[in-house]
Amino acid sequence: MRKLSIGQQKILSEFFANSAVAWLTAGIVTPFFVSKKIIDFIFFGTWGVFFTLVFLTISLTLSKGVNS
Repeated sequence: MRKLSIGQQKILSEFFANSAVAWLTAGIVTPFFVSKKIIDFIFFGTWGVFFTLVFLTISLTLSKGVNS
């Protein structure tokens, strides 16, 4: 990651942060359209939160050491 410029790091960090928001939204909203089973809420919610945390971790790692 050291070969990326500061601007590139900021853009990639923003991309992964937006992806985290998308995963969280998909994990919460999807069960309302798929079915009304509680297991679907748990399943999609768990995956949504998991991928949100993964993408936020990547975003924070990329933006480490970058001044805003």
